[in-house]
Amino acid sequence: MAGQRSNPFDSVPIETNQHIASYLTSDFDLCNFRLVSHATHDAVDADNDSFWRRRFLAVFETPVWGGGRGRSTATSNLKFKREYQKRRRCLMFGAKYEAALTRREGKEIRKGTEALEVIRELLVDAFSEKPDSSDHGTVYESVNLAAVLNFISNHDLLHFVLLPERKPPPPLRQRTRSSKSSMDIVCLPQQLLQTIQILLAPAMFDLERNLNHFSFSTSQQVVYGTSVEHPIFEGCHGLDVNPAWVLHHINFWKFHMTRPAECTLHGPFRDLSEDGKPRFWSRQLRQGSDTLGTRWKGSYAYLDRDLIADVRTGRGNDSPIADEFNGEADGGAGCFQDLKLDLVDEGDTFWPATFETHLRSLAPPPSRAKTRAQQRSATPEGLSAFKHQSFQFTGEGHDVAEDFCAQGWLNALPAQQGVPGWQRMTMMKYYEDLQTGGVDHDSLWAYEGVVLPGGQIMLGRWWSPGDGVGSEQYSGPFILWCVDGPEVVEEGEVSNEDEDVDEDNLP
Repeated sequence: MAGQRSNPFDSVPIETNQHIASYLTSDFDLCNFRLVSHATHDAVDADNDSFWRRRFLAVFETPVWGGGRGRSTATSNLKFKREYQKRRRCLMFGAKYEAALTRREGKEIRKGTEALEVIRELLVDAFSEKPDSSDHGTVYESVNLAAVLNFISNHDLLHFVLLPERKPPPPLRQRTRSSKSSMDIVCLPQQLLQTIQILLAPAMFDLERNLNHFSFSTSQQVVYGTSVEHPIFEGCHGLDVNPAWVLHHINFWKFHMTRPAECTLHGPFRDLSEDGKPRFWSRQLRQGSDTLGTRWKGSYAYLDRDLIADVRTGRGNDSPIADEFNGEADGGAGCFQDLKLDLVDEGDTFWPATFETHLRSLAPPPSRAKTRAQQRSATPEGLSAFKHQSFQFTGEGHDVAEDFCAQGWLNALPAQQGVPGWQRMTMMKYYEDLQTGGVDHDSLWAYEGVVLPGGQIMLGRWWSPGDGVGSEQYSGPFILWCVDGPEVVEEGEVSNEDEDVDEDNLP
């Protein structure tokens, strides 16, 4: 009787089998290789899981918890293994967010929640291996960001943003025995979902994605709402970004810039070069920033005062109310505005007391009464490691028929939902007094908003400091995005001298 033939993989060193496994880019092939013999199994799952560390770092960028590429322990290797398998599973199978959001299917809610957590980790780790000072001729492409963009191309995470409110699920005691197990998780984590969608804002402005549009009238009501009704920042320390507020602003601008049927901003936005449209960040996200893009493009929207009152009372839900943009008399068919911003040295600050009175850029965060939920938590998320940072900037641009100036501040915010890099932006837009050469205090426009992580997009609220307070505040939305790069803005590109518009009533 002939002896049993030995498996050739059993006779080679474990390092050789690991080297062979490293060439298997398909996880399916890797699983099959692992089952070939005891030797191939040990090459993958033995040796203190060192293979999985190398596998993870060959596919993803170094995670914030990874401790660098040179450090290796059995404990950290096991985490690399678990995280690799979790990421690959979520990226491959994803979730059906329509089923999770509309039908509240427990299975899809669990899968969708795990996928949101994975996407957050991928985005926070993106660009972690990019050198601080790289060759200008070398382009660094983030594999993490590429994986996320591929995920949203294959799954419906951005197709159901701000769906109208659905009937809430029944209380646990009222559920039937058959539905109880599938309804243990009653909904997706709302703030995490909104935060991830905010981080993916550049993809929502991508005209080739043909995303759905929901809740525009609600978003319009929010963006024209006052600071009393719709605050930007919440929490007992005023350092928590209101993600629903930010997402409604993105939804408002997405509706106008990507929807051809509206005949508002879609044409001018479509005609912009790719370098002139909103884009993702190119450095790893971090708290605070001592850098600021120089060239910005954007828009502001406004309505007559009586129409704003209609929008704020919800009448736009019954009959559409047309927005106007950038001081254009024809409803916004012209170009976007261009703005130049520069950080200023500490000794060159110019910040009149009047500006600070309206914007409170340098005032300490407010101390508000805590809710019961906040009392159970000692500090807001990330506050224990938060370091207050402020950077002043100056700006100049062109509005309707004359140049304007701007002074403002960036204030770092704590991490939100585990994502660092948020900032509060305050800015006073003003005109020069032709007689004195100073500030024309009768034509001030205050701006407050959020700089999204990565420092590429700002959006928020403008208002007229001398025109109503509280519920009578005259205000509206704005958006700015950085366009630093090869695109050159010709002088006078946004000039609208032929338009007959009263610039004193435009923000």
